[in-house]
Amino acid sequence: MSIAKPLALSVLLIAALPGASAALAAKPETFANGRSWYGVSNDPALATRVVDVKSTQAINVNCGDTVTFRSGDKRFTWRFDVANHRAVDLRKIAPKDFAVDKLTVYISPNEYERD
Repeated sequence: MSIAKPLALSVLLIAALPGASAALAAKPETFANGRSWYGVSNDPALATRVVDVKSTQAINVNCGDTVTFRSGDKRFTWRFDVANHRAVDLRKIAPKDFAVDKLTVYISPNEYERD
């Protein structure tokens, strides 16, 4: 059996790896249905609090909480439904025109979730 075919296949696979890893890195943080890993945009009337992003660098919320974020005259509201309750950099979920420096949102399980 010739070694040329397996060698050629190996070279092609190795050449394809950088492109594949770049595609994975560029993948948005969403589920297959397009929903964000971090929750959903929500109605401001459902918010339980308003946070001025210029006055803090971190906040704590419970999974399921709805929060309105304010930066000057801009606002957006988000309901946090975060798998594994991992922290979220607000820049990942804020609208493109929403000015925010680094602000980390720490999510804890709510009272109805199992530990």
